[in-house]
Amino acid sequence: MLINLTTNAFEAIDEGETVTIQVTTEIMGKVCIQVHNGGKPIPPEVLSNLTTPFYTTKSQGNGLGLAIVKRIVEAHDGELSIESSSIVGTQVTVKLPYFPPKT
Repeated sequence: MLINLTTNAFEAIDEGETVTIQVTTEIMGKVCIQVHNGGKPIPPEVLSNLTTPFYTTKSQGNGLGLAIVKRIVEAHDGELSIESSSIVGTQVTVKLPYFPPKT
């Protein structure tokens, strides 16, 4: 999941730009993983289809990467969201249940 999200983020930016990954825990018992880049925004009509199987904007893509990511996240009772704008770039957020280690 994380490899796919990171690879997509790097493929969408120009050389010299950065991708950031942030992992935090939330009060609601979830871990939040955010992958962000400052690349060109994803158009709304594309954004709404990104997790649809076989939908791709890449010449060499098969359109299964984000669809599989979504299924993995949901299989673990998590949430996947993708936001994109010209102001902040693109941010993919994955929220998964967090079970702290027992001591």
